[in-house]
Parts: sequence; structure tokens; C-alpha cells
Amino acid sequence: MKTTSTEYHNKIAHEYDQGYEAPFWQIYNAITWHYIESILPTNKQNALILDTGGGTGLWSIKIAELGYRIIMTDIAEKMLDIARQKIADKKLFDKIIVLNCDIIDMSQFEDNKFDLSLAEGDTVSYCTDPEKAISELARVTKPGGHITVSVDNKLNWVATYLKQGKIDTADQIAKTGIAPMKVKTEDGFDWFPAHMFTIEELKALFRKYNLEPVRAVGKPVFTPFDKCLENSEIYKRFLDLEFEFSSLPSVAGKGGHIALIGRKE
Repeated sequence: MKTTSTEYHNKIAHEYDQGYEAPFWQIYNAITWHYIESILPTNKQNALILDTGGGTGLWSIKIAELGYRIIMTDIAEKMLDIARQKIADKKLFDKIIVLNCDIIDMSQFEDNKFDLSLAEGDTVSYCTDPEKAISELARVTKPGGHITVSVDNKLNWVATYLKQGKIDTADQIAKTGIAPMKVKTEDGFDWFPAHMFTIEELKALFRKYNLEPVRAVGKPVFTPFDKCLENSEIYKRFLDLEFEFSSLPSVAGKGGHIALIGRKE
């Protein structure tokens, strides 16, 4: 049954966070936080951060706990309901404003408003117009400010279908950059179209909108997920290796997901 990303995320909002408890996502989140921390504005008191597709508030809450002001948006209202409750529980409403907003139309925000803009959790992959989303992120970010965009890796999806012997599907994704995102729900299975990118394709979109690519990151680039969580010391050493290699140009494209950090010129 075909659905939309908004419908799907509204449907699974109440169980969304539990889906990210698996080892893969723990490592994915650790890598994500590692590079977000590296580009947080230095002027904490006056900086304003945008978290688009903020979902249930994971990154907004972590950043707000450091003392930053944030506007968090999402198109799925039920995801925002969960975020509002978590923000209230942590007494962070003075730091985080929560708004229903589509990343492809952020006309409620003026130009050059934010010191840092985030599009984590594949927001650009799941929206209806990825190029418009990136143009909007560029528009609302201040000159000199950073933008991060995390997307599904096209090469990873092509490789997955090739391993399954589904050459037609692999070829179609390679040519169109669009794949059916199959998702399990209480009612069975839904799917919605997801936009896949290579690092080179994402960099080209950044440059088209005056964003200079700074660093590409694979998330993650190594795969012993279960073993590395058995021991805290092993886990730390594993993450150190991820941090060391995941942003090397020759390695980043191996990630299940890719993130691109850019700076507005």
C-alpha cells in the first residue's frame, strides 16, 4: 500500500523512538552527534539553530541541553506531539520552539536567519522535492553558517539489490535515484518513495545553492554492530575507528547513510 512519508510518520510516531534502539542506530547516532558537535556555533548565547525534520526531538533536545536556542520543525504533527512532551519533561520549552513546517517551504522564516541548519534523519531523502529542500536550507542559513544534510546512500541501496539478484531494481535506483522505502506498521507494510544520493550528487546540489561542501561522512562505514556493544571498552574503540575513517573521502561512500556538511559562502 503506497503512502506518504508524512502519513507513515504520523502512523508510527508512538513507537518511532523504539525503532532506533538497535545497535546499528546507536552507532549511527553516535557518529551523527560527533559531527554535529564539531560545527555548533561558538556564540552560544546569541546563536539560533534550525532542526528540520526534527521528529521526536532527539537532536534538538541534546543541543538545547548545551544551552542553545533552537527552532525544531517537522511535517508530521504526531511526531511533534511526542517531541513537545519530551521537551516539557526536560523543561526545555524556553530553549526549543516546535513548529509544523515542510522543509520544501520554509517561507515563514526570513533569509539568513539561522547560524546552523540541520536536516538529519533523512529528511531530504523523504521530502517531495530534495532540491527545493536544499535551496530552502541555504536561503534561511546565515552566510558563514553551516548546514548538515543526512540522506540514504544510493550506492548502498544499489549494492543491496544486486546482492539479492534484483538487477532491474538496482538499475532503476541507479538511474532515477528513487527507491521504494518499505516500512512495517501495525496494519502490515507501507511504502513511500525515497530519494537516494551519492556524495557527488549531494555536493553538486550544495554548490548549486552557494553551499561549499566541507566534509562528507559515512554512517557507519564498519559493520560489527552486535559484537562492538558487548563491552564498553570495545564499543569506545569501535567508535574511535568510525570517527577516524568515516569522513575519509575514500571511505565515506561506504556508509549505509551519508551526511554532507556544508558552509554557506
